[in-house]
Amino acid sequence: MTEVEMKYGFPLFSKPSSLVSLGKNEKIVISDIWAFWDYVIKKASKDRKEEDFLRSLLEQAKHFYITADTSPVKSQPLLYYYSFLNLSKIIINLSGKHGPKKMYMHGMHENHNNKFAQSTVTKQKKKNQIVQVAHEIVSIFDPNTTITDAIINVKDILNHCVGVHRAYSEIYNQTEVFYRITSHKLYKNGKELIFKAELQCLSADIPTLTARGYSISQEDEKIYYTVKTSMPTYSPTRKDYAALSEAIQSNGIWYFIGSSGYTMYLSNSAIGRYSQESIIYMVMFYLGSITRYHPYMFDEIFSDKEQWLMSEFLNTQPKQFLYLATARILGQSVLKAYASF
Repeated sequence: MTEVEMKYGFPLFSKPSSLVSLGKNEKIVISDIWAFWDYVIKKASKDRKEEDFLRSLLEQAKHFYITADTSPVKSQPLLYYYSFLNLSKIIINLSGKHGPKKMYMHGMHENHNNKFAQSTVTKQKKKNQIVQVAHEIVSIFDPNTTITDAIINVKDILNHCVGVHRAYSEIYNQTEVFYRITSHKLYKNGKELIFKAELQCLSADIPTLTARGYSISQEDEKIYYTVKTSMPTYSPTRKDYAALSEAIQSNGIWYFIGSSGYTMYLSNSAIGRYSQESIIYMVMFYLGSITRYHPYMFDEIFSDKEQWLMSEFLNTQPKQFLYLATARILGQSVLKAYASF
């Protein structure tokens, strides 16, 4: 086997082709996410009309986000959600083409059922004449999502939100479901492209991880996770990187961005295996709906510990969504300059 250079946003964000040409397919380090998005819109827009439409959405997304950042905790979710909603409309239009003449709907509703553990969001079905934003954006992050209505338990999917998982496990007195990838490499063996990652787990954990569909092996004292794809030629192309990245994503991989880059995990839980970006979007919609329609019930729906969990979520996950969603749509790793997450 021969080691191969990792590029094109591999292993998390590779796409068959670039949306816009940026940074020679290397990671992008930026200090102003909004100015960067303005640049992306200018590069990706086909004409002035499309550019004006997308820039108006960006202006709204930026305004809501900055306002949320300085607002009281119970006012933040709705503002962050509207920021995400407008950014998602941009992403949807860059991925497909709907344009300003279509009607855009949230495409999601919540039912708090008087208790967080029973709370659900319903991702509504795809429609032809109306753009269901929730369905469209979740389908980009989770391509195999159903086109019909999907009722999703909010507590269940929050378990897979990496940034608050430790607090979640503490509050609900559960064993953590994540196993960290400590190192990873990419190899070529003939016409086979191979992702091999060392996993921080025990031999006893292998059966549960295998049951989740992962290919796990043990070599001496170390445990590895391996994913392979066949190539049409002996030299990997961008499409081969994207195919292997897609296979890794479909198996289930979770991650967060920190000051030193991306940290990745596998999960042994069978429940709520949505992508990080989809989880943050749906949970923010749920919290935004509570603060919009039932603000008087906030203290009733959430216990004291759960309110702390929601505060952790609001303090850490909005920035994760911004940067991870940007990386996913561009197909390149995106990092923030001069700041920690």
